[in-house]
Amino acid sequence: MRLQQASLVVAFSLVAGLTTVTAGLAGSAAYADDVAALPLSGYAHLVVDPAHQHVFVSQGVGSAGIVVTDLSGTPVTTVAGEQGATGLALSPDGGTLYAALADGGAIAAIDTATLTETARWSTGAGSSPVSVAVAGGRVWYGYTADGKGGIGSVDPSAPAPAAIPQPALSQWTTAPLLAAGGDVLAAEEPQGSLSHVATFNVASGTASVKADTLVYGGTATGLAVTGDGTRVLLAAPQQLALRAYRSTDLAAADPAAYFTGGSGSAPGSVAVDTDGTVAVAGTSGVYLYAGTNTLAENHLTLPSGTLAPDGLEWGADGTTLYAVTKDSSGAHSLNVLDAPKLTDTELALRHPQYAVPTERYTVSGSLSTRGFLPAGAALKVTRDGTALPGTTLGADGTFTFTDLRQDEGTYAYQVAYAGDATHRPATASLSVNVAKLPTDVVGTDITSANPGSVVLTGRLMAQLGLGTFPQGTTVQVARRDEATQQTVPLGSVPVDPATLQFTVTDAPGAAGSFMYVFAYAGDATHQPSESAMSIMVAPYAPTLTLNAPATAVRGAALSFGGKLGDGPYAAGRTVTVSRKDAAHSTPVTWTTPVAADGTITVKDTPDIGGANTYTVTYPGDASHKAATALATVQVSRAATALTVAGNASSYAYGATATVTAHLGTTYNGRTVSIYATPYGGTKTLLTTGTVDTYGNLRTTYKITRNTTFTASFAGDYRYAPATAARAVNGYVKIATALGGYYTSTTYSGITYRVFHKTVKPTVTATVTPNKAGQCERFQVQQYYSGAWHTLTTSGCYALSSTSSAKAQLSLTNALNQKFRVRPTYERSTKDLSNVSTWGGWLYFVVRT
Repeated sequence: MRLQQASLVVAFSLVAGLTTVTAGLAGSAAYADDVAALPLSGYAHLVVDPAHQHVFVSQGVGSAGIVVTDLSGTPVTTVAGEQGATGLALSPDGGTLYAALADGGAIAAIDTATLTETARWSTGAGSSPVSVAVAGGRVWYGYTADGKGGIGSVDPSAPAPAAIPQPALSQWTTAPLLAAGGDVLAAEEPQGSLSHVATFNVASGTASVKADTLVYGGTATGLAVTGDGTRVLLAAPQQLALRAYRSTDLAAADPAAYFTGGSGSAPGSVAVDTDGTVAVAGTSGVYLYAGTNTLAENHLTLPSGTLAPDGLEWGADGTTLYAVTKDSSGAHSLNVLDAPKLTDTELALRHPQYAVPTERYTVSGSLSTRGFLPAGAALKVTRDGTALPGTTLGADGTFTFTDLRQDEGTYAYQVAYAGDATHRPATASLSVNVAKLPTDVVGTDITSANPGSVVLTGRLMAQLGLGTFPQGTTVQVARRDEATQQTVPLGSVPVDPATLQFTVTDAPGAAGSFMYVFAYAGDATHQPSESAMSIMVAPYAPTLTLNAPATAVRGAALSFGGKLGDGPYAAGRTVTVSRKDAAHSTPVTWTTPVAADGTITVKDTPDIGGANTYTVTYPGDASHKAATALATVQVSRAATALTVAGNASSYAYGATATVTAHLGTTYNGRTVSIYATPYGGTKTLLTTGTVDTYGNLRTTYKITRNTTFTASFAGDYRYAPATAARAVNGYVKIATALGGYYTSTTYSGITYRVFHKTVKPTVTATVTPNKAGQCERFQVQQYYSGAWHTLTTSGCYALSSTSSAKAQLSLTNALNQKFRVRPTYERSTKDLSNVSTWGGWLYFVVRT
C-alpha cells in the first residue's frame, strides 16, 4: 500500500545548546492505492469475487444492469437485463452471484465465470425484493408483500427451485434488510429512531427465531453478521457509532459500539473480514477494529468522495478493502486499499537532559500506534549518517540509546523502525547540540567574620544542577580590601564532589569591608566562571566574665578575678570598675589594668553591708568592641532583735487590738513596718514608722477572725533585715434571743423573761461570721441553794444557711424557779478562722 508520510519539526532549547527533534509518522491517515471511476447511474451494493478477479456493483431501483470491474476497478462488462438490481450475495463456492431485482420482482442467479444469468425465480408481482443473503443452503431475500415486508427463500439445489415466501417471518412493515453469518440470518427494518431486528437459526434450511426485538438504530444502511454467527452489527447514520448485539438475544454485545468519529459521523457501512476485523465507515472516514478491541487500529480517509451507504467489502485475501465513494458531482469511484490493516506508527525522540563533551548522554524515545505495540522490535540508529549500535522497543513502547562526543558541536541522530506485517514503518530525527555546561561559583554562608577568623562557604554549580564535577576540582580564592583596593591571593580550596561546596578560612587581621573573589577554571565539560562576595569584618565582641564570690565580710579586703575574651590586648589597656551599695547613690569608681591575655583583678574593701554590685566595663579598641559585666556580692551585717505582740492573746468579735513592735540595736536605720494577715485574707500594711526611744512602734487593728501580726525591719548599713510574727485568736459574735415569754421582771438588777408553766421556752442563737453547717450547743442552769447549777448541755445543733440554730427547752418542776441559758459556738477542725465562743446568759422564770 502506498502511503504519504508527514513530518513534524519541533525545536527545543536545552542548557547545553539547541536541540531539534523531527518526529516520523507512518501516516496519520491512509489513502486508497487505486481509485477508479465507476460507470454507475446509482449505487446499491458491492460484492467482490476474488476467485474470478471481479467486483460486482448493483445500481439499485431504476437501473438495468450490474456493473462488473476487475479488482482494480477497471470496467469489464455490465450484466444486462437485471432490472433494479439491489442486494447481491455470492454462493459459498463463489460460482454464483445472487441478485435481488427490485424492479423485476425476482431473484437472479448469475454465473460468475461466464457473467451470464443462469436462473431467475419470481418473487411475485410488486414484491420488489431489496436484499439477499445466503445461509443454511438457501438464498434468503427481503421483499414487499401486500404493502408489508416479508422474508422468502430459494433452495437452489432443489429439482425445481422456486422463490417461496415464509409466512411465519412476515411481521415486517417494509422489506427488511438481510445479512448472514455462520448459520445465522439477521433481518432489520427501521422503526423511527429504532430498528426492528430479528435473528434466525437457518442451519437446517428452515428459519427458527432466535431473537426478535427493537434496538437502537434507525434507517440502517449497513447490516452484518460475524462469521461465527455470534454478533449482529448495525450501521445506522442516525447513531453516533456502529452498534453490536448478541445474535442469541439481541442484547448489547461486548463491546457494544465501534465509534466512527463522534457526533455527526453517521456510520452507514460495515464489513467484517474472516479474521474478525471490523471496518465501519461514516462521514469521518473508515475505522478498523481488531474484533472485540475497542481501540481503532487504523483510520482511513478517502479523498475520492464520501463513502456510499453499504459501500464497504473485504476481499477474500484478508488484506484488501474495497470502498465505493460518491463525489459532489454524483460520480462514483471504486477505492482499493491493499493493506488497510497496517497500523499507523509514530516515532518520537526526546532530547537528553544535557549533552556535554567527554560524558555519555542518553537519548530516549517512544513508538506509539493505535494497535498493539511491537515490543522487542529492532530500531536502527544513525548519527550524521553513520550507523550506531541499534536499540529495541520495550514492552511499554519506549527505548533509549547512548552516545559520547569528545568535541562540542551539533550532531544529527535518526531512529528508524522498518515496520512489520501489522505496523507501518516510521522514522524520527533529533539534533543534539553538545556544549560545555555554564557554571556559577557563589558564596553561600558566613560562619564567622572577625579580624582573626573569617570562615565562609561557597558552592560551585552547573546550570540547572546538571553534570558532575570530578574529584580534585578546586576554586581559586583572593581577598580584596575595599578601603585600600589591595588584593591578596589565598590559593585554591577543594570542592566536595558530593555537595559541590567549598570552605574558605582567612585571618585578615583587621576590621573593615572585604571582597572575596572566587574563580573556577572550567574543565572538559564545564565552562569557567568567576564571582565575588562582599563581607563586613567587624571588631571582636569579646565576652567579659567575672569570678566574684557570693558573700564577703564587711570591712575585710576583697579580691576577685575576671577575663576578657578574644585576646591579645595591647599594653596599657584598662577596665573601669564601679561599686554600688546602699550608702552610695553615685557609684564609687576606679580603674584596673588588663593583662595581654585579657585577665583582670578587682580589689576592694567594702564597708557597707548588704548587696554590693560591681560593674566592670572595657571601653573597646580598634579590634575589640566594648564589653561590660556585673557581679553582686552580699557583704555581711550584724543581727538585731525584733519582736511583735498584741495586748491580748484572744479578742472578741470586732474588738480592737493594740499591736506593739520592738526593735533592738541598729546602726542608722530605725524604721519598722507592721502588717496584719487575717486568716484566709491578704496581708495588709498597718503602719510604717520610726520606733520611739524605747524601740517601740504601736498601732491598732479590729479583730474579726484569727490574725497574724508581722513586724519587718529593712536593715541598714551594718545590720541585717529582720522579721517577727505573732498570732492572736478571734472569737465569733453570738446573738441570743428567747421566745414564748409573756412579760419581763427584774431581780437584783437582772432582767428575767416570764413564761407560763405550760409554755416551752425557745432559744435562738445567730453566729457572725456565717458558720453554716457547724455546731452550736445550749447550756441551761437553775438557781437554788444560793448558786447556779447546770441542768443540761444540749447536743450539737447544726447552724443553718443563715448561721443560726434554735432549741426548745423542756423544764420539770419549774414553777416559780429561776433559770438561765447560754449558747456556745463549737468550731470544727476545719474552721481555722475563729475559735470556739460562749455566748451571754439569758435569764427567765416560770409562773402559773
